[in-house]
Amino acid sequence: MRRLFYSIVLICLMAGSAYAQPRIDKNLKIELDMASGLYSVSDTVKVTATPLEAYDKPLEMEVFENGTLVKTIKLGVINSKRVVYTDVRTEPVAVMLEFREEGTLPEKIPMNLDQTEDTFRIGYVVEGTGFRPGFKAPANLKNYWARQIRNLRNHKMEAVAKPVALKGEEARKYECFDVKINSLDTIPVRGYVARPKNAAKGSLPIVIQLHAAGVSGNWCNAKVRDAVNLASYGAIAFDFNAHGMLNDADESYYKELENGRLFRYSSRPINNKKDYYFRMMFLRAIRALDYITQDPAWDGKTIMLLGESQGGAQAAAMAGLDDRVSDVVINVPAGVGNGGFLLGRNDAWPYPAENNGIKTPTSLHMDLSSLSVTPKNARKTKKVAPYFDGALLLKGCKARFLVEIGLVDTTCPPSEVFSGINGVEGPVQVICSPYRNHWSNRTPAQYMPLWKENIHDYRQNYIKQRLAGHAL
Repeated sequence: MRRLFYSIVLICLMAGSAYAQPRIDKNLKIELDMASGLYSVSDTVKVTATPLEAYDKPLEMEVFENGTLVKTIKLGVINSKRVVYTDVRTEPVAVMLEFREEGTLPEKIPMNLDQTEDTFRIGYVVEGTGFRPGFKAPANLKNYWARQIRNLRNHKMEAVAKPVALKGEEARKYECFDVKINSLDTIPVRGYVARPKNAAKGSLPIVIQLHAAGVSGNWCNAKVRDAVNLASYGAIAFDFNAHGMLNDADESYYKELENGRLFRYSSRPINNKKDYYFRMMFLRAIRALDYITQDPAWDGKTIMLLGESQGGAQAAAMAGLDDRVSDVVINVPAGVGNGGFLLGRNDAWPYPAENNGIKTPTSLHMDLSSLSVTPKNARKTKKVAPYFDGALLLKGCKARFLVEIGLVDTTCPPSEVFSGINGVEGPVQVICSPYRNHWSNRTPAQYMPLWKENIHDYRQNYIKQRLAGHAL
């Protein structure tokens, strides 16, 4: 027993020692002279490193431009505050700097670093308004989608809304429904609708929440609490999942879908527009919009879309295809800028080009060995993918946008997000974090308060204010 006790103590001490090992993200403070990370051409970008605690390993810095590694700079040991990098540009570029111990750069650079690696990334964008989509819009892009939506609307809508039992104060203030709406195929729209009780006709805005990629994760599913929380802002709220899955089912149900019908749905070959998975995902979103706008309590003017990552892709498509959308709040939106490779830039998830055998800057960082692609798929991708690229669908959109961009996001790169929102004709506000990866919870701890206050909290207040009808 005593040996067991000492073994446990030793393990704990070793774990504590490992945790206390110097790390770049904890022992150094690395910052830009412009907190937003957004610069204009001819501006001087200045990056400063300040020791917070001793860090005696010599460092190197990799410089990535639009996703491509262009050079490595040896920095040595940083034992006092100093400027480690300056830059002046004359054209649009998204730059990411990666700090790591000298000589540790792997042969194949991962797109999203493991949090256990002793590395650190900071990013900035020069002249973000100058980025343009890589794909050219097909001449019949708008007509194609108008025909798809017309076919959808010619298919008689059939909806079932079952009341959901709420408790306590929520039950007194709100009503909620488990909703199922048919679509063009056998996969319906499923989600939750919530609204304040006894709302007067024409008195409430609409807010729609769209979900990020995945099938079985907690973030993928519509939830009663999310719908009710959004309704508490004084709105008709619709929270629906991207795949027409059952609401609130056992975990085994979602796992079965993940390994069955929805297995690798985002990386399937593109053979034609009709069979591409995102076609029906976008049409289900339009169906949901058609349904919720039938509510007599809708004020007839405000429709706000909320979406992160894949949810941002859906929101971009909806806003680009339906003029009724008035407001869009999206975080690190996916599916915007899938043709960046044609201009030498990284592409955005779901990487249709890469997943169909086209070599791109992005594919250099991906493990595509398990995919089965053919030259035929690669040829077709260049023709089909533009119809689903949010960077093209958004062109001419007149809605008001608030867009969060992570400047070290390699899943939805800043260059590609800018290439899409630059085509929006309505007001666009961009909020950025130089430290944000695709997942906000991976922001290094010492920089998290900056993100929370300046981006997360700001966004939540923005949503409440806009739904209340305040001009911002």
